[in-house]
Amino acid sequence: MSHMTNAADIDDVCDAVREERALRGGKYRVGLAVDSVDFSPLILDDPVPLGRQVLYAANIRDLDRYSLFVVSEGGDFEDVRPDEAVDLRERKAYRFIAFSGDPLYRFTLNGRRIVWGMPTVSEEALRALSGIGAEQAVFLEIRGGTDRLIRPGSQVDLTEPGVEAFITAALAQNFPFFVNDKRYTTDKRILTGAEIKAFVPGWDSTHDLVLEGHGSEPDQLVSDEERVRIDIEHGVRRFSSVPKANFG
Repeated sequence: MSHMTNAADIDDVCDAVREERALRGGKYRVGLAVDSVDFSPLILDDPVPLGRQVLYAANIRDLDRYSLFVVSEGGDFEDVRPDEAVDLRERKAYRFIAFSGDPLYRFTLNGRRIVWGMPTVSEEALRALSGIGAEQAVFLEIRGGTDRLIRPGSQVDLTEPGVEAFITAALAQNFPFFVNDKRYTTDKRILTGAEIKAFVPGWDSTHDLVLEGHGSEPDQLVSDEERVRIDIEHGVRRFSSVPKANFG
């Protein structure tokens, strides 16, 4: 794919973009993924390579079979024809994706234009392209309906009608707690005593809500206005109901 080259003569285009500096002379390192989002280093001799030069550097010779795209600084996929030049300096381009499949499928991800060369795309690939962390999730945007969560490990069929746009959002968390040994969950980190009582069907108004102490801690009466943190670091909050006259 390339001859022996001194590492000092290779400038990493990604590093140059992040450091907001001009490219040095010599050779240039970019990333190339083929039918995936697994980017591997690719060394180019020219800071303004043609599309065919990018593919040749990856030992891809069948130009008619492959489609090449450069990922713009904003995350859009931009088509690169074999005889089209890509200025690594001006476009701040350091990631290329080649697809051997046909047809190509187009959709958006957080408004970015994405092109995919296979009829299905994995949640893992969507997550990688969006750059989100573990606290966020990918959703298929449903116009006029409820957006559909794309679960980890799943595949999305791009041939289905309506598969046009994906978005990412914070993944709702559920925090468990117990009242009278029955498990409940909430997406709120803090609940008032009244809100906790509201989870229990037919709460007896002659009873008080009590937060059970952890270990040697004493039990604690919880008023309706009192705020209790549910998302504790260790263990699960446990509450019980006791007749008002029996506590304390």
